[in-house]
Amino acid sequence: MRKIKFEEMMRAIGQREGISASEVEREIQLAIDLGFNNRDEKVKAEWAKIPFKGERPTPQEVIEYMCKKLR
Repeated sequence: MRKIKFEEMMRAIGQREGISASEVEREIQLAIDLGFNNRDEKVKAEWAKIPFKGERPTPQEVIEYMCKKLR
């Protein structure tokens, strides 16, 4: 997914929710962090399927993965 398309998505969601694009991204990252810290082995196995470069997945990495899975 191109960075521009991701940013457009964040803006569109933000407009719909009445918050900024950066706040949308922050909220998604908080949800990712909560899920990523889950100790359930089945949940950990699902997170392990998502390719990411840093310590944990970013919103863009998770959304890219989900989009590919939906195809």
